[in-house]
Amino acid sequence: MREAIGGAWLLGIAVAIIAIFTAYLAFSVNYAKAFKVKDGIVEKIEKYDGFFGAYNQPGSPIKEIQEFLNKIAYNNKGPCTDAVGNHTGNTKGTNTKSDYRGIDGSTISRDTKKRYTYCVERVTKHGSGGDFTTAYYKVTVFYGLSFGFVDLNSIFNLSGETKTIYYPKDTAFWA
Repeated sequence: MREAIGGAWLLGIAVAIIAIFTAYLAFSVNYAKAFKVKDGIVEKIEKYDGFFGAYNQPGSPIKEIQEFLNKIAYNNKGPCTDAVGNHTGNTKGTNTKSDYRGIDGSTISRDTKKRYTYCVERVTKHGSGGDFTTAYYKVTVFYGLSFGFVDLNSIFNLSGETKTIYYPKDTAFWA
């Protein structure tokens, strides 16, 4: 009887180790994919000197980003909250203003109750004399812990920023 109980414990420990390893592997794969998506979106925004346009507009970073997301099969979603746009204010004599958008395919919105594929925040700085405008963009993507037969409904954020863009081409889009 003692050997049967010992064998059951050994089998349980083996199953637990396999489950932990599988969960770690699934989390790592999802994190790596989210990191690739974040870098791709940042690259497209920098390429076009801003984030503007519509989904069906040729030469739009939004269209190119969506094609990129479709190509790598990224479909995680999360909420874009007011906490994303928290840079509003005056910083060291430079006027700073922040605004964000949640994007899901062709839908662009600021509704905090919806879940989006990614969020883009534009932080604008004006010179002290108002003679130049710069902006940088904060991109937030989402990933979770899910594998095959189990989805744990956990959402994590991954954020990144573009370099500073002088005279961005998207002023009308963010107005």
